[in-house]
Amino acid sequence: MKTFLYSLFWIMISITGVLSQSSFIPLSVEHAVFRGSENQAYLEVYLSFYENFLTYILQENKYLAEYIALAEITQNDSLLERKVDRRISEIDTALTTVNIRKFINVFKFYLEAGTYTIKIQVRDQNSPKSGEYEFDLAVNSFSATDLVMSDIQLCSKITPDTAKTEFMKNSFLTLPNPENLFSLSYPVVYYYAELYNLSYDPADPGNYQVHATITDGQGKIIKEYPSKSYKKPGESAVIVGGHNIVTLPPANYYLNLEVKDEQTQVTLQDSKKFSFYKPTGQISSQDDSLISFSEGETNIGIFVDYSEEQLDKEFAQVEYLSTKEERKIFKNLDQEGKKSFLARFWKKFDPDPQTELNEFRKQYMDLVDYADKNYGAMRKDGWKTDRGRILLTYGTPNEIQRYYMEIDKKPHEIWQYQQLEGGVIFVFADLTGFGEFDLIHSTYSRELHQPGWERLVLKTPGGGIDTDQQY
Repeated sequence: MKTFLYSLFWIMISITGVLSQSSFIPLSVEHAVFRGSENQAYLEVYLSFYENFLTYILQENKYLAEYIALAEITQNDSLLERKVDRRISEIDTALTTVNIRKFINVFKFYLEAGTYTIKIQVRDQNSPKSGEYEFDLAVNSFSATDLVMSDIQLCSKITPDTAKTEFMKNSFLTLPNPENLFSLSYPVVYYYAELYNLSYDPADPGNYQVHATITDGQGKIIKEYPSKSYKKPGESAVIVGGHNIVTLPPANYYLNLEVKDEQTQVTLQDSKKFSFYKPTGQISSQDDSLISFSEGETNIGIFVDYSEEQLDKEFAQVEYLSTKEERKIFKNLDQEGKKSFLARFWKKFDPDPQTELNEFRKQYMDLVDYADKNYGAMRKDGWKTDRGRILLTYGTPNEIQRYYMEIDKKPHEIWQYQQLEGGVIFVFADLTGFGEFDLIHSTYSRELHQPGWERLVLKTPGGGIDTDQQY
């Protein structure tokens, strides 16, 4: 059954009473099959969705949300097993740090070889909102003699750990990434797999090799990593790794693993599809920033009924993606020309041109809408503000610290991006008291750098902008 990807970017919440969105909760679901025991397969089903799709209710100075996640396995319309996970989320009203959180659940099953239907449901306990995801799964038996490999699980994080949590496997914390989606905030593609039936002699264990590549949808190798040789720990082995893809253009890719038993020379191959999202004009190393334009050659698609005002508005909103030359060309086009130009403009960002939906445009425009609803001030659209620009240029931050109620300080926010230059911050402050937060400092090399920013937010005569400061 076809897997549906939902927009992942309504991910910041406003703590202002009951939080509610639509009645539908979009779910991301993925799975991986490993070898179990006694001729059974071990199945893990991963679920995630964003916190702001739940309804939070104020109770005793706390905002509480509760949901139930259910996993059902059926075969030939007969229910074989059901598992239920009930969770409660709590937000302190005095909280100044709002993490961009998503709930992650994992359901574990042992199954015989066969074909099954897996249904995942999430029900909000404070509202009628719910989400559902269903897929068919063929589970194959694992050979007891031939070299075989489990499914590849893609993760947001893998670290050695000894704590006993639901995400532990073979002494590794494997934080699932059910969307198989990576971004500037999560630019490392971590992977986990298991290898079974290696030839093994305790007196002379030998080695096995792992060779990883990343290919595009046509099978072209985009990145190739050196083969690594590992000493066999026994007849089974765990394969873990991670590769930084921050320099890749946004698109759909495949992580490919080739494993070889050096003693028998038997080789296995498997791959896993993933997507990389990067809201920036730096799309590739090629000189493709300026689109070639010729009227009448492009399917104008969704822009067919757009007015010239709508076309001008959307192109203005992609200011952070377009070049000076593109803006000059667009300005001199008539309405039909602008339709064709916009269609061609978005096409160069499309991670999967074979589908009708341009996922990059959808995600970018969702962020524009979010910025407008949350960052607008003094009749200024949110995407035009400093916070809007940073959001659209670098994506969603890993963490936001909000300081709105400090007695001696003006309202300000600190955004953290862990994967930009090894970890950077952006500091925004409402210096005028009119609700617009200006960027006053960043540790990112491409942005305003003002180490003494703390004095700017003080509610003292000395507070304010130092016009003599050199940047």
